[in-house]
Amino acid sequence: MLIISEKLNSSIPFVLEAFQKRDNETIIELIKKQELSGATYIDINTAVLQDGEQDAMLYAIDLVKKHSNMGIMIDTPNVNVVHQAVEAAEGRSIIINSVTVSERIDELMDLLKSRSDIMVVGLPISNEGIPHTAEERVRYAGEIIEKFAQNGIGEDRIFIDVLVEALAVGDKNAALCLETLRLLKETYPNVKTTGGFSNISFGLPKRMVLNTAFLAMAMYQGLDSAIMDPAPDSMRKAYRAINALLGNDEYCMDYIDEIRGTEE
Repeated sequence: MLIISEKLNSSIPFVLEAFQKRDNETIIELIKKQELSGATYIDINTAVLQDGEQDAMLYAIDLVKKHSNMGIMIDTPNVNVVHQAVEAAEGRSIIINSVTVSERIDELMDLLKSRSDIMVVGLPISNEGIPHTAEERVRYAGEIIEKFAQNGIGEDRIFIDVLVEALAVGDKNAALCLETLRLLKETYPNVKTTGGFSNISFGLPKRMVLNTAFLAMAMYQGLDSAIMDPAPDSMRKAYRAINALLGNDEYCMDYIDEIRGTEE
């Protein structure tokens, strides 16, 4: 499973301040910590800076490229920023986050057709908002997948966001997300899945307890990637334990190395 770091996001106050001040030390430390903790991609979102979004995006991409080997997830609603960011991220694996069947998909289609190395996240939502059933979510996902297929973009380049919503505002939200994931894997086995998995615990105490339990349930259902913070000690250990229990860690060596490294 791919781990996509969620921490280089301007909605986080200390990250926003670091972007505004061009605080290289803080951002470089964050980048290195996320990669060391197991992140293979890093989501970059600078939208809170509004008019300064593009400059901050290019600044962040430059630091990621200089100080890590991670792939880059370009997270912006601004199509112009996407184009500039793709050019700046040249040489790294790129994921664009995100499109719906009615927003940005047509504006980005030419770019995606011209660059077979770029992947994209699709949000299975309608103009009315987030669907309330797994079947509806999979139907909207199917519309996105079909539109891409009509333009020669294969399922292997598509991530579908399973739309993780806070458990605090809906006690069925975790179950709905897991059912969406199950149906997606059953209906479109070649399409990858992702989501902001720390959303599940927003507004609740001891968030890491919920985050790690939910991640285990999702990985059992075949989750392909998670947008999350892998740095907390309990999350790193849980992730290695889940992989071992699912049979994805030969002789449990990664789990053993994680435990030994923590003890040392």
